[in-house]
Amino acid sequence: MKRFAGVVLVLAVLLLLPGRGFSQAPGTFTYIEQQIITASDPAAAVDESSLIAAINLYDPLLYPNVEKGSMEPRPHVAESWTLSPDGKVYTFKIRRGIKFHSGRDLTADDVVFSMDRALRMKKGFSWVWTPVLEPGRVRAVDPYTVRFELKDAYAPFLGSLLLFFILDKDLVMRNIRPGPYGEFGDYGVAFLERADAGSGPYRMERFDRATEMVMARFDGYWRGWKPNQLSRVSFKTVTEEATVKTLLLSGQADMVNQWLTVQGFRELRQAPGIVVKEDPSVQLFHLQMNTKKPPLDNLKVRQAIVAAFDYDTAIQQIFEGATKARGPVPVRVPGWNPKLPAMSRNTAKARQLLAESGVPAGALSIEYAYVVTLPLERQIGLLLKNNLEALGFKVEIRGEPWARIVELATRAETTPHITAIFDTLKYPHVDSHTYGMYHPSCWGTFRCMSFYENPKVTQVLEAARRATKPEEQTRLYQEAQAMIVADAPSIYVANPLHRIAFRDYVKGYRYVGLLGFDVAFYDFTISR
Repeated sequence: MKRFAGVVLVLAVLLLLPGRGFSQAPGTFTYIEQQIITASDPAAAVDESSLIAAINLYDPLLYPNVEKGSMEPRPHVAESWTLSPDGKVYTFKIRRGIKFHSGRDLTADDVVFSMDRALRMKKGFSWVWTPVLEPGRVRAVDPYTVRFELKDAYAPFLGSLLLFFILDKDLVMRNIRPGPYGEFGDYGVAFLERADAGSGPYRMERFDRATEMVMARFDGYWRGWKPNQLSRVSFKTVTEEATVKTLLLSGQADMVNQWLTVQGFRELRQAPGIVVKEDPSVQLFHLQMNTKKPPLDNLKVRQAIVAAFDYDTAIQQIFEGATKARGPVPVRVPGWNPKLPAMSRNTAKARQLLAESGVPAGALSIEYAYVVTLPLERQIGLLLKNNLEALGFKVEIRGEPWARIVELATRAETTPHITAIFDTLKYPHVDSHTYGMYHPSCWGTFRCMSFYENPKVTQVLEAARRATKPEEQTRLYQEAQAMIVADAPSIYVANPLHRIAFRDYVKGYRYVGLLGFDVAFYDFTISR
């Protein structure tokens, strides 16, 4: 009887799905993401959904060495490069024969245009380059040679170029509208909402931000094509976990994202024909505390919250298989500080710190925000609420769509007191989870909702970026980590396992750690 009821439930869910939205066209690979594609313009990409779109529609200058299971950069659009002795001048040789979807050859001018555009727009990951580059410092030496003249030596530069996607200059400039960028108008932003300007393995067929992006194989892709690779991809947004699981189980989806609960993946693993892939991650789950908003502008209050949280319950009961976080840098990232302690709940210490803070009990009201489509984050919120209300806090829990979280993060005034955030390594360097989260230049993104500010830390992080000797870089980044942890801008909870689920006929999936690069559809084949 129970089995019959389960079948009825699955059928009911399928019947309730929007008819057009989930009819899988023959030969179409369907990938499900639980958040909308926040940006189709690669210069604005910053989270998983937008990076997956960019990685499949565009080519970055360099690419992670996924074939060897490494995050380190290898040649891609740039086939080779040299570095000057002072560490400031990079010269890249551009691969010949790369075609844009428009049919144009990709040349050095497109590389220059794409970097200048990113620097002027100041969106996405532009903060990675603005300390050492400005428009005009990237030059085409000849049609297939580009020179980057940095202001200073810059430790994470090569790794950051995995996030630098090349656009078709001529196509973008033919489609500009009036906008805020002077002679460049809107820089093609409106155009890139309905088309792409890339050279990647897939071209955009259509895009509806709220529901779906459809990509079709670009036959002229420079790396060529092999039998059984994906010819068409439907990249759908589905927010409800129950629906996501049903689509995969019913065969209406071929792969689903990493954001299901541990219980959800456990259920899928038990189903025939489903693969649940688990890998150690370079991801941090933490609860960012807005250091500009009372009472969290008080260091002792933040330290009390850090001491009050029940880490062991979170790891053992909510994050199955996770490693307990030790500071902002995931423990698998070279440059992580191994001297940082693993935190445990200490209620007595929390009470003492609250007493020392001088903040009256009536002022201990905070709000906790989480992504409404992620039940795990709600579970963490309930645990935090229980821990803190035992100390006299009043905690309001509210779920928000991911797009709303991103919007709230733009200003300290609108950012909640505490926000649950998963933050995966963006480029293969410890800088990603130090400077990229705690330097004031990064304020205004979901990665920096603490609005943390410590002039000494800022100075150390800037010195680390300029250091040319690896051992000096490591020393400085580890020094910064220790100071950041002491200032308690976050509750560092877990380095979770990375999980993803797909049908067993999907081959070629590879996880190396960097956000989005495991969902490179070009790597997948179908073997039925």
